[in-house]
Amino acid sequence: PEGFDPETNEWLEGYEAQREAWEAEYAAAHQRWEAHKAQVARALEADAETTGSAPAATGDVADSSYSSAPADAGGTLASDEALAALREKLTGN
Repeated sequence: PEGFDPETNEWLEGYEAQREAWEAEYAAAHQRWEAHKAQVARALEADAETTGSAPAATGDVADSSYSSAPADAGGTLASDEALAALREKLTGN
C-alpha cells in the first residue's frame, strides 16, 4: 500500500490515514477468514452427522476436503451396483 516501505516493513511518516485504512481492511478480511473456517467446520460436522461417520479431524480444517463424499470410497462410484442404482434413480426406472 501507499506509504508502506516493504524493505523495512515500516509505514512512512505522514501516511497514518493509509495505515489505519489498510489495518482496518486487513482486520475485516481476517474476520471473514475466521468466519469461513468456522462455517467449513460446521459443514463438515453436519456432513459427518448426516452420513453417520466420525467428524473430520479437530485440527485446522484448511487441510480438509470440501467434498461431502467419504474419503474412503473406492473411486468415483464404489461399485457397479452404485452406478446402476444412480442410473435408475436419475432415469426414474
